[in-house]
Amino acid sequence: MKTTRTTQSITALPKSPTRDRHHRLSRYIWQMAVRVFLFVGAVLVYTVWHNPILAIIPIVLAGVIPWIAVVIANAGSHVESDAIAPAGALVRAADYDPALRQQQEDARAQAYRDEQERLRQSAQHAQEEWQRNGDRSRMWGHR
Repeated sequence: MKTTRTTQSITALPKSPTRDRHHRLSRYIWQMAVRVFLFVGAVLVYTVWHNPILAIIPIVLAGVIPWIAVVIANAGSHVESDAIAPAGALVRAADYDPALRQQQEDARAQAYRDEQERLRQSAQHAQEEWQRNGDRSRMWGHR
């Protein structure tokens, strides 16, 4: 069975967390600037036309903007059609295979167990060497 490996384009990768946070923060700041503009507009409308009904409209809009801004800022820039595979590569939702993912997870778990076993054996070997040779670092004369 021949498997083909596709190379992921760097443009298909999601934004880095720092860039995503900066983008969300700048969007939130612009929305808060619109909110300030609406408050100033409400004051100007009331001072020019002395009509409280017209002044209430920008105030209500300015009161709703924080809730909308927080929801938009927390949404981030993730696309729902992209699923991030455990290894970090992007996989299209149509190409997603649960059996393949399970195989990858099993292989990753086995590699972890093998590495832990290698480290355990290395530590055991070092301990046996230490017990065989003893700790000579505190002796006065080295021979």
